[in-house]
Amino acid sequence: RDYMVKIKVIDFGIVNLYYKPTHDTYSIIIQEIYNKKKSVIIQKYWNELNGITGKDDYKNEGYEIDVDGSYQKGVTSYGAVIRKNGIIIKKHSGILDKSEVLDSHQVAGEIEAVIKSVEWCKKNRINKITVYYDYIGLEKWANGIWKAKKEISKRYVNFMRFDNIKIHWVKIKSHTGKKWNEYADRLAAKAIEEHLRKK
Repeated sequence: RDYMVKIKVIDFGIVNLYYKPTHDTYSIIIQEIYNKKKSVIIQKYWNELNGITGKDDYKNEGYEIDVDGSYQKGVTSYGAVIRKNGIIIKKHSGILDKSEVLDSHQVAGEIEAVIKSVEWCKKNRINKITVYYDYIGLEKWANGIWKAKKEISKRYVNFMRFDNIKIHWVKIKSHTGKKWNEYADRLAAKAIEEHLRKK
């Protein structure tokens, strides 16, 4: 379960503060602060508070994909952003049916983000990609290092077994200011917000 608190910053606007117990990490989303200069100030202080340097691991060459999942208020979502040479060419986000999630919650979202991205690459005849992720199981299961025990991970392993795409996996630490990781995280979070708003 992820947690979110809306914080009103006087003379600035609304900041959404997220906590992920599975990673023991905090992050902020400042989409409700419409003054760009003020949003930069808040992001700067947040980065300094958390020791975020702004450096990233992206080469901006070829096809690069960041994936993430989220779980809030009983809802699981996924987010993925696909770039070619550093330019966004496709975004994926959505909600998983509870029958697909079982008891895997956020991990199910992380898995779905990879599956949706790989499916898109297959459809578009892309055979070489770099996937940036923050949950180690995504790579370990795909490469056969971890044995899949739950239904959700078994489904993931079976799917990845039959793809012909060469994947270079890059593990990154979540919520450390990595631009596209934060982007994928926001896509997943926004999917839940929109889903809950419709209910």
